[in-house]
Amino acid sequence: MIEAAPDTPRAAGAREAVAGEVWRAMLALTLGGEAHSRMHDVCQAVDLTPAALKILMVLSGGPRPMRELVEAFRHDPSYLTSVVDLLERRGVARREPHPTDRRAKTVVMTEEGQYVLARARELLAVPPASLRALAPREQEQLLGLLMRVVEAEPNIPPAMRPHPPAALFPTEPSAGPASSG
Repeated sequence: MIEAAPDTPRAAGAREAVAGEVWRAMLALTLGGEAHSRMHDVCQAVDLTPAALKILMVLSGGPRPMRELVEAFRHDPSYLTSVVDLLERRGVARREPHPTDRRAKTVVMTEEGQYVLARARELLAVPPASLRALAPREQEQLLGLLMRVVEAEPNIPPAMRPHPPAALFPTEPSAGPASSG
């Protein structure tokens, strides 16, 4: 469990200011620079839009009802329908009757979808050169911190969550705040 610093208005303001800067740095890394162009290149390579690729990632966790996809992505149902239409035309997903609700449809990834997603993940997994600014130990620390943030974020679908090998994390107690006696 993470222990919070004393809750004074000044401390809370400082934490919020730092959190804001961390968030802006994360946005800069994911929405700009190499990450932005990489996503564009990967989507072109697998012939999918970013929205279609994201839905395919979620479908890797198993079939999903259309209603659940609409709720998860917070898109207009008609937009999501058009993205699923694209996935079907591309042959990477298909609609099937819902197993218990005759009125609903479930979206299922096809074998071709599994292949396309594996290729996209392979291309996306190549780290940008900018990560070489950190030493290997610093990269491990950053991974540990980011995993804590990911675990605290309830809106990331399970199939999109990273699963780093346990070998990257020592079995020692977590590197939380040091206790002073």
